[in-house]
Amino acid sequence: MFVRDCMTQNPVTVRPESDPLAAVALLKCGSFRRLPVVDEQGNLVGIVARGDLEVFLSKAGSPGVLKRQHRVEQVMKRSVVTVSPDCPLEEAANLMVTHKIGCLPVLEDDRLLGIVTETDIFQQLVSILGGGSPSLRLTVRVLDVPGQLAELAGRIAQVGGNISSVVSYPADQPEYLNITLRIEGIDQDTLLDAVTGQFRLQVLHMWASAPPK
Repeated sequence: MFVRDCMTQNPVTVRPESDPLAAVALLKCGSFRRLPVVDEQGNLVGIVARGDLEVFLSKAGSPGVLKRQHRVEQVMKRSVVTVSPDCPLEEAANLMVTHKIGCLPVLEDDRLLGIVTETDIFQQLVSILGGGSPSLRLTVRVLDVPGQLAELAGRIAQVGGNISSVVSYPADQPEYLNITLRIEGIDQDTLLDAVTGQFRLQVLHMWASAPPK
C-alpha cells in the first residue's frame, strides 16, 4: 500500500496573499482542517491549518479599509514535511508520528499531486485489518522461528478457513512473536481445534465480529 493509493488528489489550495477569512471559508465549505499554500507557479510554499487561522483572526485587529489586508502567509507554516506518491503508507504514517503532524502534502517533481491525512491512513488501516467485516479475529503467540506462520496458515486452510489479513508484532518475550489474523469461512470451535495442536502456540485472544446491520 502506497501513499498514492489513499491520498486526496488535486487538493484545494490557497495562495500566500489570500485573505485568511477566505481561507477559513474554504476550509469550512470543504470540511477540511488544513490547506496547502502554493505560489503563482503552483509550487508548495507552506501549509495553513484552520485552528491557526481562527486564532490569528481572533487576535488580529482589523486592517482597515485603506490598509493592506491580512494575508495567509502571516499564518502559514513554511517548513513543510512532504512525501512522494510512491512512499509506503507505513513510512508516511511514521513521518506524521515523528513530526507530530496530521497531514503530508504529496509532491512529485516538486509538483503538488495530493495530500494524505491521518484520517486517510486510519481508513486504510481499518481496511487492511478487516475492521467492520464479519470474520473471526485470532491472536496467537508462536516461536519466532521460520515456518511458524506457514504452519498456522496451513492448519487454518485444512479446515476451510480463509485468511483475509495477517499482522505480526513482537511479543513480550524476545523468542516469541504475536500474530493477529482475520479468518472467514469457519466457526470459532473449528478454528481453535485446528490451531491448538501447533507446537508451543498460545491462543491469546479470539473475537468474532458481528455482521453489519
